[in-house]
Amino acid sequence: LSAAASNFKKVSLELGGKSPNIVFADSDHDRALEYALFAIFAGQGEVCSAGSRLLLERSLAHDFLPRLAAAAEKIVVGPGMDEATEMGPLISRAHQKKVLDHIQSACCEGAQLLTGGSAYNDQRSAGNFVQPTIFTDVKPSMRIVREEVFGPVLTVQLFDTEEEAVHIANDTIYGLAAGVFTRDGAKAQRVVRRLRAGITWINTYHPTFAEAPWGGYKQSGMGRELGTYGYEAYTEVKQINHCINPQPLGWFGSAP
Repeated sequence: LSAAASNFKKVSLELGGKSPNIVFADSDHDRALEYALFAIFAGQGEVCSAGSRLLLERSLAHDFLPRLAAAAEKIVVGPGMDEATEMGPLISRAHQKKVLDHIQSACCEGAQLLTGGSAYNDQRSAGNFVQPTIFTDVKPSMRIVREEVFGPVLTVQLFDTEEEAVHIANDTIYGLAAGVFTRDGAKAQRVVRRLRAGITWINTYHPTFAEAPWGGYKQSGMGRELGTYGYEAYTEVKQINHCINPQPLGWFGSAP
């Protein structure tokens, strides 16, 4: 922004996120479980719109969380060129260290590690791999909840009411993406309209369409990519007035 300010250039920025994925008790639990995993572990969490905060209705926790942990532990982590691989390494050793530092910070702050939480001690130790990691019993003030990790790390927060779910979801400086899982269509529409996020999904997560605007609220950026909104970032608007009946108006005594 400071560089653009010197010559007053228009700027469009798509920045980071700490995106919530809200799962209500009346959702399709199998589908919600699949997308809770996909939202955060696709691309090993190095995705701006990653669903890194799972908001789970409290009545689901007893059955849902063990299944979530078991499924995360089955993710095949390995080299990207291996066809069996489902989740690859992080971009660099430096970023791996940053992600592991976030995990360590969460443990020190009292978060409960449900699964994962470290690098690998096998042949993958030569790469920048981090285990699929899930934390429960997190507090809103924790770094792991507030800051973008940009890695395969998921936090789980429980809620009791729709109002509470919306409050938790919006309690962030970011506003890029959000997901809602419920069989109640009216509830889904009601919730997504209250979410302060530029991209929302209902009963899915991550699909991107070239014709739909992509961008965030708050510190997730400004402007939009894709769709007609994306074209506008590269164009200037001009007003053109063409008088097709040029008769004298008689202003200032100029009429014949």
